[in-house]
Amino acid sequence: MKQLKIGIVEDEGITTEIIVRTLGKLNYKVAEPASTYEEAINMLTTEQPNLVLIDINLNDKKDGIDLANYIKKHLNIPFIFLTANGDASTINRAKHSRPLAFLIKPFTQVDLHAAIETALNLHQSDTSTSKEKEQYLFFKVGGVIEKFFITDILFFENDARNFNIHFNDGKIVSIRITATELLEKLPDDIFMQIQRTYIVNLNHIQKIDLSFVYVGEHKLIYKRSLKEKLLERIK
Repeated sequence: MKQLKIGIVEDEGITTEIIVRTLGKLNYKVAEPASTYEEAINMLTTEQPNLVLIDINLNDKKDGIDLANYIKKHLNIPFIFLTANGDASTINRAKHSRPLAFLIKPFTQVDLHAAIETALNLHQSDTSTSKEKEQYLFFKVGGVIEKFFITDILFFENDARNFNIHFNDGKIVSIRITATELLEKLPDDIFMQIQRTYIVNLNHIQKIDLSFVYVGEHKLIYKRSLKEKLLERIK
């Protein structure tokens, strides 16, 4: 199997050294690290890595988001943003560049490996099926902010302080978020809360009877007072 090459654009030398060592342990090849926008452009064009890790806040006239926009326009290389700030304003500014994942510093070897493999798989899927044209959402999963396509989500299930995301391939991912925060994040033309426990993707509803909403292979209880509204929404 071909050894994958990873590029690093990071202006903190110690952080770069840690990432290089970690990537080596994970059996990835590492391109010559870059610390500025211009160095990064040269590295990307000469070494052509399979994926690049980009620090958002480069100590340069142009930052990591500028670099990401250049990659989107001129190169077909997937990238992951690195940031010490997981606040909403930073994520909202950066997500318009369409990264395949975010990594919040400090992150573990497991976080880095999971983010890289997820990003590479998404990039391959995007290339072969043009899913990039579809809507997607970002959620923080552990120390990583991951990208999920809306069409893959069946429903959200409230589980104490977390929500479990149920996907149409059977996968379940747990995220720490309140119901209010989640509903604000979800497009209301696609999702609807059918009772306190469940928020469903309307496009995946198969059937509705007097007591249950059938989503994929799941049978979910709903508030009967919402039946008319629910029927109206799925017309």
